[in-house]
Amino acid sequence: MPTTIRDVAEAAGVSITTVSHVLSGRGRIAEGTRRRVEQAVADLAYRPNVHAQQLVTRKSRTVAIQVAGFADHVSSSALIPRSDYFLDLLNGAAEAAAERGYAVILTPPSADAATVEEFAVDGVIVVDPRGDEPLFSDRWHHPRRMVTTGRPTMVEQVAAVVDNDHRAAAVAMLEHLAEQGYRRPALMITTTARSYTSDVLEAYAAWTAARGMPPVVVTVDEPPTENAAAEALRSLLDRDPRPDAVYASAEDLALGVLHEAQRRGLRVPEELGVCSAVDSSVLQLTSPQVTGMFLHPRDIGRAAAGALLDVLDDAAAPPRDVHVPVELFARGSTLRRG
Repeated sequence: MPTTIRDVAEAAGVSITTVSHVLSGRGRIAEGTRRRVEQAVADLAYRPNVHAQQLVTRKSRTVAIQVAGFADHVSSSALIPRSDYFLDLLNGAAEAAAERGYAVILTPPSADAATVEEFAVDGVIVVDPRGDEPLFSDRWHHPRRMVTTGRPTMVEQVAAVVDNDHRAAAVAMLEHLAEQGYRRPALMITTTARSYTSDVLEAYAAWTAARGMPPVVVTVDEPPTENAAAEALRSLLDRDPRPDAVYASAEDLALGVLHEAQRRGLRVPEELGVCSAVDSSVLQLTSPQVTGMFLHPRDIGRAAAGALLDVLDDAAAPPRDVHVPVELFARGSTLRRG
């Protein structure tokens, strides 16, 4: 017969209620008692009845992750964009949740409050939101049960925001370009109001102003594509003087710039530098390889899941921000000076 919670209680010399509290993390349990219960659980290879635990704790031990949609998010059916960043972030979140006994479900960008309620999730992580996504509606939006990666620009408060310092990252990239002798860097950025694009744009404007440079910004619609980048680069090259470097806000834009520059016979990095605000494995498959800013997305996912589960365990925990460091990988597309 399978081991029961009564067997664990008898082996540990405690009540069934005490075993239940140890397993669910509820109540005040003396450390010695907790250790005896945990040892009995291990010795007897006891596996708790998940459904019974859910009834007692009123938790499904399931959280949802939604990657905010590009373009028309309401009609979008794609679960995640084609990008290393999002895959790594989701893997990190799933790992961290599993370590604490939670499962993760991935909802499409079009999933609204009613859809999420059907899954009875305990909380939600929204990736790169604007703040007008369906989950931010009054019907479901519970600030204490929502964590975002990136600041939602249209919502005042969530339980936690996990993000990089994109302003500092942009300055680091621009300083790298300056060190390599580039004097007229242009910014290619998407139009949608997400916090990271706003941060990059503001940092670029401040950096160029401090050096007396005219800002050169070209925008492309979401989702960012190589074709859109190629068209945007053509408009940049018509300028006089034309930019000598392009700082792209996404890896697809950087790839489009590189390929269009090479098609036109421009030498990279000698005549045009190319770099991306988001690093990706595809940027290492080109010739030359493209300089990128690695945002450590797996760490972002782990931090987001951890922050959400902390709040679910302690409803009194104050809202907080978590910053994940970045790392600049300088590659051949910008290295003019070795």
